[in-house]
Formats: sequence, C-alpha cells, structure tokens
Amino acid sequence: MKNNIFEIHNNCLDFLLRWQANHKDFYFVPRKINNKNRLNKGMYFRGNENYLVLSFWNSSDSKEIIYNISWGCYADGSSYIDLSCRDNDNLVPYMKQIIEVIESKTDKHFDEAKVNKWRYFYNKEENYLQTLQDFIVNEKVWIDEYLLAHPEAGIPLADKEINEKYVKTLPGYKEYEKAANTAKKSGSVVVKPSEYIMKFQHNELSNEMVKYLMVNGYKNIKTEENYIDIQCMNQQGQKIFFELKTAKTVKMAIREAIGQLLEYNHYSGKEKADKLIIVTVNKLEKADENYLIELRNVYKMPIYYCQFDMEKKVLSKAF
Repeated sequence: MKNNIFEIHNNCLDFLLRWQANHKDFYFVPRKINNKNRLNKGMYFRGNENYLVLSFWNSSDSKEIIYNISWGCYADGSSYIDLSCRDNDNLVPYMKQIIEVIESKTDKHFDEAKVNKWRYFYNKEENYLQTLQDFIVNEKVWIDEYLLAHPEAGIPLADKEINEKYVKTLPGYKEYEKAANTAKKSGSVVVKPSEYIMKFQHNELSNEMVKYLMVNGYKNIKTEENYIDIQCMNQQGQKIFFELKTAKTVKMAIREAIGQLLEYNHYSGKEKADKLIIVTVNKLEKADENYLIELRNVYKMPIYYCQFDMEKKVLSKAF
C-alpha cells in the first residue's frame, strides 16, 4: 500500500529528533535548500513526491545528486541503503571497503545498480522506521568507525555545525526544543516534533494572512473566535470564514477542513458566512478545483480555496 511521502518525512524527522534527544553527539543531514518550496511543504529530507533520502555524512555525489552514503525510502514504504561515488573514482576503493565491512557483519548483499553506485534493498515487509533504526544501530556505527579511521576518504560525519545550521533552523524547532526541555525536567511526554512545526507554520500563515487582509480592504477581522481561524467581511460586504491548513496537499487540506467549516457555519445556529474558504500555501491542482466546483454545484456548499504565497505575501483569487 502506498504511503503518503509527507507522512514518511514527518515520521522520520520525529524519529531522528527523538533519537538525538537520547543519544549524545548524534547528528543527521536534513534538506539544506528549499528548492521548489519543498522544505516549507514538509519535505524535510532530499527527494521528491516518490522518495526521500537522508544521511549522517556530509558529502554528496554531484553526478547522481544524492549523498555518497544514505538511507532511503520510497512512498510505498520500501527502504534501502545507497553508496554512490559516480563523480569521483578516487572514492571507489573506500566505498567497496565499507560494503565489505557491512557484508562481513550481516547477511546484507549490495548490488551495483550503476557504475560506482551500490544499493541494498531491505525486505519489503519491514517497516521503514525499523530499518532506519537498524541502520543507525548497526551500519552507521561501522561506517563512522571506518571513516574516522580513513579521513583521507574525505567523507565527514554530520556534526554540531550541521545541526546548528540546518536542523535547528527548521520552522518550529525552537518551540519543540523548549517543550522537550520542559518535559525532560517534569517527566512528561513530549509532543511530536512535526506537530510543533505544523503549529508554527499555522501561526505564521495566520499572522501574514491578517496583515494582508488589513491592507486590502477587509473589515471586522477576528481570529480564533468560536474556533474559526479567521473571519471577516470582504470588500463586497460578504462574510467570510477562512480555515487555514498546513496539510501537505490541497486535497488533504480540503478533507480536513470541510467538516470544520460546515460545523462552524451551521451547528452553532449563528449568523452564517457567505463564503467558506480553505487556505494553504500550496498551488491548486485542476482535480482539486473540479472537486470544489462539484461540491458547490451538487451540494450547494459555498466552499472555495485560496493559496497564500508566503514569499510574496499575496492571497490568490478564490477557486
């Protein structure tokens, strides 16, 4: 069964940050560049809508555009280990020796998927978080030992500097860190790191939305009243309920928001809104637009969608 790649990102981030909280000098490399706005969408590691890769070593194969050594996972939950040096023949003997170390200690066998690129696939029945833990407990330890003994290979371990520069600058990380420290002192359970990040993103989106509405002619703007994210009057005098979502896709946002908006607009028996608008930072797909049109035509629901561009600070038209 195909998993949601964003859920895999969230679960891997949660796992790694919790592991880090309990293991001194444990570091990993998250996505460094926010290309195609993927980091803001919740793709915390390299990859796309079909897979992700993460590493504990700060070096890459420029030809394959992946790490020299990585653990990866496809959207279907199948996971693997990659070693790649297609851009650097000098690394080949080191990679082969690392493979020899792993194969001598386990029953794993690496196949050469391409010239100077080797891969091991985990059993498809194994949960990807279990294989990630297995990799951290076993292969990572052996690879670290080998690379520390062979600095001439030029593959540095992820370190505190990487952590400060890329991990601790993730949206919402500071809030998570504060909660983690508080929980540690009190012995209580810490909420998932990804939930803190989502909350941070929601608050940031709300703040920018309010600023936009105030300077663009919207009146009677209220936030978080009767559980409604934002309610206001537009320039035409229509009452609007905005429901803000940090869901990774518009389809997911619509699914999460519809029940809430209908409850806010009908269950209370109070004055109804003329438009119920779902807002995320994501671009609307044609299938999403057609779905909303059908909801309006068939069920007469006044439900629309707007994208808020966090870079330009602009709200799109209602679709």
